[in-house]
Amino acid sequence: MAQVARAHQDPLAGPLRVGAIPTISPYLMPLILAPLKKEHPQMQLILSEEMTETLLTRLHNHEIDVALLATPTKEPSLESIPLFDEPFWVAFPRKHGFYNKEKITRTDIDKETLLLLSEGHCLAKQAMDVCHISERQSEGEMADLRAASLETLIQLVKAGYGITLIPALALGGSWASGSGIVTHPLNIKNASRRISLVFRSSFPRRAALSAFAEIIRSRLPNTVKLIKR
Repeated sequence: MAQVARAHQDPLAGPLRVGAIPTISPYLMPLILAPLKKEHPQMQLILSEEMTETLLTRLHNHEIDVALLATPTKEPSLESIPLFDEPFWVAFPRKHGFYNKEKITRTDIDKETLLLLSEGHCLAKQAMDVCHISERQSEGEMADLRAASLETLIQLVKAGYGITLIPALALGGSWASGSGIVTHPLNIKNASRRISLVFRSSFPRRAALSAFAEIIRSRLPNTVKLIKR
């Protein structure tokens, strides 16, 4: 009731509790935090970083107001604001055979050791879907890999243990400069994921969500594709 009362006074004022998955937050937040504070100083951002299922549970429990997710939800009590489509790029060591290839296809990926995040990370499932992989590798030195972050995968790629898929926003991460890793767009149809704001249908401060969404849209690099409103 208190939140509804505040929303009528100034929908942009007060805390906005935002959850984000770990493969979005470290790369998107540096782009938007300062602009958000400058343009909407009355909005207090409270950020948490967790995996998709946990964020959905916290949404239902009213522990967060909105979640930045890369997987669609069909739950009737939730709504979403599509923000952008984020292509996947392939990351490989500089001396890899991919270095001189103009186009990297699904067939090329099939011949390589594809490093994936641990189960529970939606990025792992999305990478498998892009490459038409139904099961994780059960043999080889990386068969038991349970990486919890993109940064870990990137270090393994750098050391020559395999290749991995990187969402486009992560190309601007601190690892990209002088890392000895090369990134290249994939020549695979629909090799991307859609990023959306997901929130409860009952959430009263729609203007705050719209303002937050607009800040995100206005600061995105040209490696992603904005969703028309």
